[in-house]
Amino acid sequence: MPGLISVVTVNLDDAAGLRATANSVAAPERPPDEWIVIDGGSRDGSIAVIREFEALIHCWISAPDRGVYDGMNRGLRGARGCYVLFMNAGDCFGGADSLARIAAALDASPGVDLLFGGTILALPSGHRLYRPPRTPAHLRLGPPAYHQATVIRRAAHLMSPYDLSLRVSADYGAIATLISRGASSIQIDHPIAIRDCHPDSLSERATACRFGDFVMVQRRILNLGLGSVAAHVVRLALIHCAYRALRKIRRPRHQVFS
Repeated sequence: MPGLISVVTVNLDDAAGLRATANSVAAPERPPDEWIVIDGGSRDGSIAVIREFEALIHCWISAPDRGVYDGMNRGLRGARGCYVLFMNAGDCFGGADSLARIAAALDASPGVDLLFGGTILALPSGHRLYRPPRTPAHLRLGPPAYHQATVIRRAAHLMSPYDLSLRVSADYGAIATLISRGASSIQIDHPIAIRDCHPDSLSERATACRFGDFVMVQRRILNLGLGSVAAHVVRLALIHCAYRALRKIRRPRHQVFS
């Protein structure tokens, strides 16, 4: 019988990040029912890492794809669990009890479509910021949670896969589509994931594209007016500037932000 939770990891030429994720997957008190690794044809040593942890991996492939969201769609189609969680190379669980907390919350809400959890953002400066989950009402400002802390019922997700035209924010688009179609959701205000905010990550390298994706989601999927979209883009830009300034401060601090 299919397991409850499938964890999918997408990777391309990030052997160090993949190892960190693999160590995290190996650590939980309650392991995933299935772990799938989708590699985009790495040439850096990632395959050696996959083979090292092969006993933990239920299925893996290494082949060229059209980017991270194409890889995530491949993992979604190949998963067998009732729910999927995308923990990509470099991302880690917030603690050894993360999957146990997720499973307990899903057991308490049978058939729920979405679970939003908290995320710790690990900045290059050493800062760690806690981003709590939001309700669907927050969707007009952005996704209620980062994808590392978003658990999605697979049957619903297959009806709304990642749109490859949204190069940086297809996760926002998929969640917006699901909620606009009436998907149910719950929240766990607990750090269930750690997001590695590497300066070479796609979202960091393509800020303008990310802003453009947000406008597309808010206009095309959420049907927001131009005035509302403009206000949200300004807010996003201010948060981005504050985030970049914080990255330059070297003394580690722990903060919570909204």
